[in-house]
Amino acid sequence: EAYITLILKEGTDQQQIKNYRPISLLNSDYKIFASILAERLKRYLNNFIHPDQNGFLPKRQIRDNIRIILDTLEYYEAHPEKQMALIFLDAQKAFDNVNWRFMLLQLAQMGFGKKFIQAIETIYYQQSAKIMINGELTESIDINKGTRQGCPLSPLL
Repeated sequence: EAYITLILKEGTDQQQIKNYRPISLLNSDYKIFASILAERLKRYLNNFIHPDQNGFLPKRQIRDNIRIILDTLEYYEAHPEKQMALIFLDAQKAFDNVNWRFMLLQLAQMGFGKKFIQAIETIYYQQSAKIMINGELTESIDINKGTRQGCPLSPLL
């Protein structure tokens, strides 16, 4: 069971709820186990994720996108007869909306072993959490989708 608390995003208005992000406070055993699984997952994800997608993977930094954008702009500046479009996507609430069944099926489709998938399934099925508000905990809430913010596996899944 996780405890969920809200953290104010830096430099934002504390009166706006949208400026807070939830983070799951998890026990150390969970974090160690999830970190081991995350390290194993990282070894293979570069084989499945397009090279232009950066962030959260070894040797792929989000800042690399800046170079790609500059190169693209320079190319089209030198070739004005060409058409260009730049699209930036930010899947809002992406962590909160991951379908577990789809996630596990996708891992199987990618060729990950049954035991590895079962280990991830163990972490994600039958989740519950209590929300911490002003130092007080709510009753336990069942969670049926999404990845935990604060979990080492979440950005990879």
